[in-house]
Amino acid sequence: MIPLLIVDDESIIRETIAAMLRRKYPDQFHIFLASNGQEALSILKEHKDEISLILLDIVMPVMDGYTFLSLVK
Repeated sequence: MIPLLIVDDESIIRETIAAMLRRKYPDQFHIFLASNGQEALSILKEHKDEISLILLDIVMPVMDGYTFLSLVK
């Protein structure tokens, strides 16, 4: 399974993307969900060596995508 982190402040977008991937590619993705950059950093810290792909919204409250990217870099 490919570990994937989906980061978006809109729950409907997170859930829709996750549902589409699960439906189209069953048993291929282990999906982590985060509602902002701060939450994504926590997930990434805990699963750093596991996550292969991040789908990231740029405009979010708490911590935006640009700040997240600068901290991860």
